[in-house]
Amino acid sequence: MKKHPRITIVTACYNSEAYLEDCIKSILNQTYDNIEHIIIDGKSTDHTLDIIKKYDGKYNMKWVSESDHGMYDAICKGFDMATGDIYAWLNSDDMYLPWACELVAQVMSKTDIQWCTGIPCHYTERGVAYNVARITPSFPQSFIRKGYNDGRVATFLEQESMFWSKELWDKCGSVMTSYRYAGDYHLWKEFAKSQPLITLDSVISGFRIHEGQKSSDREKYYNEVGKLNCWSRILQKSKLIQVLGLVYSLFTRRGRLRTTRVLKYSPDDVN
Repeated sequence: MKKHPRITIVTACYNSEAYLEDCIKSILNQTYDNIEHIIIDGKSTDHTLDIIKKYDGKYNMKWVSESDHGMYDAICKGFDMATGDIYAWLNSDDMYLPWACELVAQVMSKTDIQWCTGIPCHYTERGVAYNVARITPSFPQSFIRKGYNDGRVATFLEQESMFWSKELWDKCGSVMTSYRYAGDYHLWKEFAKSQPLITLDSVISGFRIHEGQKSSDREKYYNEVGKLNCWSRILQKSKLIQVLGLVYSLFTRRGRLRTTRVLKYSPDDVN
């Protein structure tokens, strides 16, 4: 990947006036300058468009407001417009920390990493960070590939902290168009068929908890994820996967990168 890669961030929104401005400001406040922000609005009826127009021309932002077939259709539409080397999507109610894009750009331009995330973090409805993981977790590739990271057998993978290469998206991205609630879950499974997920030892974003968010509709989400098989139910009840994941994170370096060493990267820094 080139030395100064462009990062394309897609935000899909609909009637998002409550939080969209926070999302936009978090991208405007990035310490990295080669960013493209694409906002796909689903013909909002509140003041969402007023917020978008307020920032139009103030940074490298493109936007469209038209009907779509759900969030993942809008996200895929956004990536069809992308010109970046690294992709991410940030939901309209989430935010990046100021160093997120610069850190990711340095890591992915200096290594062969195709897919990375940060230390999990949550935000309150008012945007206060909490529930930050105390260790840098590892997410074994085999766990993701088998679909264990569904919130039942093992912890969710935090979408708002994910970044990946254009090449990986071109290979796997079309899988999302088949879903309305669990598109990210199926995308991560596709990514894991060929690439490990690498966790950076830094918080780079956060998931905002609030009423009415789409991710709170667990029944529809799990309808798209699918029922647990017999083995998965055993793993769920025993919490074995959670224990193995913790042991994996505590006692191995696999799947993690020491970002303080990114400028002096060597293959020993990440496995």
